[in-house]
Amino acid sequence: MNINDRIIKHYLSNVYFINGTAYAGKSTICKMLAEKYNMIHCEENYKFGDFLKLTTKETHPNMNYFNTMSSWEEFVTRSKEDYAD
Repeated sequence: MNINDRIIKHYLSNVYFINGTAYAGKSTICKMLAEKYNMIHCEENYKFGDFLKLTTKETHPNMNYFNTMSSWEEFVTRSKEDYAD
């Protein structure tokens, strides 16, 4: 699918993305900003489970990355080399 950049910019003109490493306080900051500025806060993994039902590790490997781990501990205790990949 090919979508014109102007269309994407229009529909995302009021959307803010906050990213960072695990446990950096992103969710806390997003919640505070949403409350202060009367914004909608789409919490972590908002509707993500619905997306995962429609995809596979082969079609969307980055989105299914966590599913390759045995636990959340394995995810957050990765080495800096693994994290950089």
